[in-house]
Formats: sequence, C-alpha cells, structure tokens
Amino acid sequence: MTSPEVLDLLERFQTTIVGVVGFFGVIGTLIANARISRVEQRRQIVTKRRTLRRILAAEFRNYSRALKENVEAPSPEGGVFSVGKIRRLLSDSLNADLGLLENDELDVVINALISLDGFNHYLENLAQQNLETRFLFPEEVLPHFRSGAGRMAEALDLAIDALESFDER
Repeated sequence: MTSPEVLDLLERFQTTIVGVVGFFGVIGTLIANARISRVEQRRQIVTKRRTLRRILAAEFRNYSRALKENVEAPSPEGGVFSVGKIRRLLSDSLNADLGLLENDELDVVINALISLDGFNHYLENLAQQNLETRFLFPEEVLPHFRSGAGRMAEALDLAIDALESFDER
C-alpha cells in the first residue's frame, strides 16, 4: 500500500478508529478507577480496624484497672462496700464493626464482652442493694467479689494483649 492509499483508508475509517481508541480509553479509565477504589477501600478498612482495636483495648484497659483496684482495696469498715456498675460506653456502639477483626482476636474480644455482661449479672446476684450506678455488697461476699473481679480482669487483659498484638502487625 502506498501512502495515499493509507491516507484514504484512514479518512474513510477515522470515525471507527476514533471510536475504538475511545472505547479502549474508557475501558482503561474504568480499570484504573476500580483499582484506585479497591486500594482506597482497603486503606479505609485497615484504618477502621486499627481504630476499633485501639478503642476496645482502651475501654478494656479501663475496666481491668478498675477491677484490679477493687480487688486490691482494703476491706471496708462498716460492713458494706460499694462498686460501680459496668457501663459499656464505646464497645456497645461498636458491635456492628466487630467483624473487621481477625478471627483469633474476635474470639477473645467477644469472650471479654460476654464476660463483662455476665460479670454485671454476677454482681447483681451478690449485691445487697442494686442502685442505679452502683452495687452495695455485704462484707461476707467480699471474697466472692474479689475472686470474680480477678478472673474478669484476667479475661480483659487477654483481650487487650490480643488487640495490641494484632495492631502491631
């Protein structure tokens, strides 16, 4: 083919050629945008997972510290001691996001959350009086309380360790 014949073919099929080039350009743009969206979505999930781990660890750490302080507190004078009720502030609203956690850490976190709820019921059973924000206990149940609070603090510490170890990865 000579140069004029090529030019004639290009002129006759220029709409088709532009259409094909444009089509492949659109396909390329869609592929690139999909890839960018996947990368951004992965980054958002990683950030949300890291934030979830830190929030849960902070709340569990706070509960654990409070329980350990109660266990180590001296016996009360006057026969009655008081303990604040467990109020899940942040972890309660994050239940829908727990699926972001890895399976191994999810098991430990769910166990800690269930244990927290169960511990509240345990305290209700031990309590002499159940106030709006506190439990009042007679002195004779102090050993039972300390035993249960110690076990609860250990379960929370396990969850904290799991959350922190996965966060470091």
